[in-house]
Amino acid sequence: MSMNKHSILRLITLFFFFIFALINVLFWVAYQYFLTQYQEEQLRRFMLAERLVHHRSGNFDHELKQLLIRVSSHSPNLLLSEGETVRILPFGKMIDYQHKHYFIATPPPKMPFDRFREHSFEPHLLPPREFFSVAIEDLAPQSTVPFWSIVVIIDLLILLFFAYLVRKLLPLQRLKNAIVHFKEGDTHLKMPINGEDEIAQITQEFNLVLEKIASMKEARSLFLRNILHELKTPIMKGSLSADCIDASEDKERLKRIFNRMDYLLNEFSKMEKFSSGEWYLNTQEYRFVDILDHTCDILLCDKKDITLKGEESALIIKVDFELFAIALKNLLDNAFKYSNTKPTLLILGHSIEIYSLGDPLPDENRTFTKPFNRTYESSLNGLGLGLYITNAILKKHGYKLEYHYAAGMNCFRIRLH
Repeated sequence: MSMNKHSILRLITLFFFFIFALINVLFWVAYQYFLTQYQEEQLRRFMLAERLVHHRSGNFDHELKQLLIRVSSHSPNLLLSEGETVRILPFGKMIDYQHKHYFIATPPPKMPFDRFREHSFEPHLLPPREFFSVAIEDLAPQSTVPFWSIVVIIDLLILLFFAYLVRKLLPLQRLKNAIVHFKEGDTHLKMPINGEDEIAQITQEFNLVLEKIASMKEARSLFLRNILHELKTPIMKGSLSADCIDASEDKERLKRIFNRMDYLLNEFSKMEKFSSGEWYLNTQEYRFVDILDHTCDILLCDKKDITLKGEESALIIKVDFELFAIALKNLLDNAFKYSNTKPTLLILGHSIEIYSLGDPLPDENRTFTKPFNRTYESSLNGLGLGLYITNAILKKHGYKLEYHYAAGMNCFRIRLH
């Protein structure tokens, strides 16, 4: 399952592993602390037991039992040779042998008076110091299995909770993928619903929305197909009737009109696909002047009706020929409609600019993000779809539509870079 860096699942996973690692580090620190405390307590019991064992008189078995210490049956030499030294002290050694701890005292260092007594001519003046080495055994349990068993159980519970949480959040990933497919045009989706939690409720509502959108889209497509079919019939009849007219200027004008109407119907069909997301760009490199010639054919105008500047730049752009021609047509059509003078088309290496003399565009219409607005709804010239469609086409190409007004001139700029 791939996750981006802002994914909820990724953030939860990172947070979980951080907490999981932190808890286990704390367990290890606690283990080391309790181990140190246990070793200090063990050493204290060994010291008390050592004093009792080497006492000159008395039976201290009861006290040794309370200290959980006993005199070992193993000889010190055996333990020293076969056991593992755990700790070396100035007064003894701690030995690990067969998973049990033992303490073996070492002879104390000789004091100055002891050396004097050894060389003295009167040894009877001081009694000799006796030392006998015995091994004492710790009877307290040494196993750390209970502690680590608790650690493992807690880790397993955390991992099970994480697995349960991920399982509950996985439908969000599937829902996101379904939305992506829906954006790409697949409206016939049906997400499986598991459980009755909030995510399941969202999935159910998503399925209902998809069904409604699919039915509306199908009804719209059926309506547009019927409209286009019904309009094509009179256009085709009109074109055939124009062919039956004797050759004249009126005949050519009628043929151009019917050809334009047929082209506009095809254009409406393409724009319907584009607005519904069913149109995919077929980009290639074209000379801008070729696109301009095609645009003039659509507008039934001549390039002489436009003041061209910078045509010698031989601009080459990578676009969808038909769609870009529609965008350019909408901008030039507005320049013709709302100006009494010839529009100026400036061709630059990084942009294409169209200037026309006229009133400025209202502020609320300069974002080009609304297909309709109240200013255009009451207009006899159109509904204001042109700029919205142009902006959508340029945005799909990765270009940008800009507008500014200066010195009585409206300027629409297509920024290419």
